[in-house]
Amino acid sequence: MPKTVQNALFLLVLTLVVIFARPGFGLNSVPASPSSEAVSPAENLDPRFWLADTLDLQAELNAHQVALSEWIESINRSNLEFLCLGEIHNQAFRQFLAQDIFSQLDVDVLMLEADPPQVEQFLSQVEAGIPSISLFGADIAAVIRAVQARNPNVQVLGVDETAQQTAWKNLEEVHAERQRLSRDGFIAQNIRQQFRPGSRHVALFGGSHCSLYDVGLGNSRPFFLHLAGVLTAREQMKSALIISAKQTNLFALTMRRIGLDDQLLAFPDTKAIAPTAYNFRWDLKSFWDNYDVMIHFPTP
Repeated sequence: MPKTVQNALFLLVLTLVVIFARPGFGLNSVPASPSSEAVSPAENLDPRFWLADTLDLQAELNAHQVALSEWIESINRSNLEFLCLGEIHNQAFRQFLAQDIFSQLDVDVLMLEADPPQVEQFLSQVEAGIPSISLFGADIAAVIRAVQARNPNVQVLGVDETAQQTAWKNLEEVHAERQRLSRDGFIAQNIRQQFRPGSRHVALFGGSHCSLYDVGLGNSRPFFLHLAGVLTAREQMKSALIISAKQTNLFALTMRRIGLDDQLLAFPDTKAIAPTAYNFRWDLKSFWDNYDVMIHFPTP
């Protein structure tokens, strides 16, 4: 190759490197914020991700929201047989669940993210009057007491993977030719074995377990996928995600941005909101697509 051509190509490559290294281009497209230390990482995202006017989404959310008590009443009147409530395991969520949801919700069977021996211990401690009982670092006693106050005949079950199932799973890992069952696979199996047709079951689990679609971990999650349309008719099952105003995820950030972060709201039909949400921010899709219902609560 002639030297003049080599020099021209070198200058072209150098020019492209300079252009794409400038703010606003290529991988460096997120400009630095002088106040970046004062906001969460999510709030420091490139503003070009916000695609629609704030008021458009606010109006859409207001049009499709209902009071939490109204949503709970509609569940109580329905023939719903399985409700997966996705939470974050902390005290604010457990307090909200006990005071605002389980105090009003009709539940026949409460399923917890614990194994049967743990739940037996929880029930004995509640009966003995122990005020606080830890499950994943937050009090579960208030939830159990709220459910029992609403329905003294409620059945509380532990449906998490048992020690025996864990041992079998580890054995399967040793024998690579066997199909490995995930934790969520065993949870789904445990739920199916204890399911009572015609009764209302509520499973209280970490939010990702209640997702309607694979969250990117192969066959490991969520257990709702193993149950949808198999446990009972799909229309008699719902998946709900609970979001706190103090969380730093994109949904909570959006509620703050459009001025609804101080509101207690239930969105009973996520599919109705999805198109406007995608126009506002395309990556809100991971919330509105993955759950039937979204519930947002303010925290002091």
